[in-house]
Amino acid sequence: MSVRRPVRSPVRTPDRSSVRPAVRRSLAAGAAAALSLSLTTTLAPAGANAAEESTGTAEPAATSGSTEAAAAPGAIAVDLKVARQERRTVRTSRSYARGLLRDEGVSLGRRDLVRVVRDGRRVRPAGARELQPGDTVRVVRVDVRTQKRRVRVAPPTRTRTVDRLRPGVRRVVRDGRPGVRLVRVTRTLHNWRAVDRDVRRSMVRSPRPRVVHVGRRERSVAGADGLRWGALANCESSGNPRAVNPAGYYGLYQFNVPTWGTVGGRGMPHQASAAEQTYRAKLLYRQRGRSPWPHCGRLL
Repeated sequence: MSVRRPVRSPVRTPDRSSVRPAVRRSLAAGAAAALSLSLTTTLAPAGANAAEESTGTAEPAATSGSTEAAAAPGAIAVDLKVARQERRTVRTSRSYARGLLRDEGVSLGRRDLVRVVRDGRRVRPAGARELQPGDTVRVVRVDVRTQKRRVRVAPPTRTRTVDRLRPGVRRVVRDGRPGVRLVRVTRTLHNWRAVDRDVRRSMVRSPRPRVVHVGRRERSVAGADGLRWGALANCESSGNPRAVNPAGYYGLYQFNVPTWGTVGGRGMPHQASAAEQTYRAKLLYRQRGRSPWPHCGRLL
């Protein structure tokens, strides 16, 4: 059995010679329309341009700072004084002082102060009260300056009374050493004028004291102070407070141990200071007169 196949009709392709004239006619029509529009715009009367300008379709230039604040509804007039500059009046719609300062381009340092004055009195705190007409906003420039210097500290003198030296004799047993003190002076300035001064001192190195030993002075005994005790000591022991007599007598005035104890002496007489021995000799004289020194007592 034979199958009959359908017969397809051939696709007709437009002739290129017939398409090109149509495209050319379309381009020519578009160029003529554009030329006509250009001539119409160029030859339009000046009044048309003026009418377009008068409609206000162009966007106005942006403004900033107090100019915007003055144009804003509800703006108030306040005075502004920055440091030592002249006071000036500005209009602002800001509620607080710091917002006004930002609008006016006033920068604040870390320590600067902002104060609001109303009716001659400061508003406290300035940053928490809304501005009112007639207020004065003041900016105080704060500067803190610190100076340091080292100061020499003279060593003190410590005096000790000793018995091993003659009465009134002074002897330096240790030299002193000066110390160093750090002085820190901090000044606070408001608008470049000093308003506060703080001085703090700290010891960097403590001084070492100078030690002086002084021989103990003779103590006074009524009725015996005006006698010649030096002459008696030279006669008894040649003025040697450490003199020892093998017979049992000791020191400047050749005390024996029992007699030394009766006038309050402690230990051995020749181990006491010269001043102590003289004081005990005076007490002995007040008790017994010259009799304890039968050979040299006449020199008193």
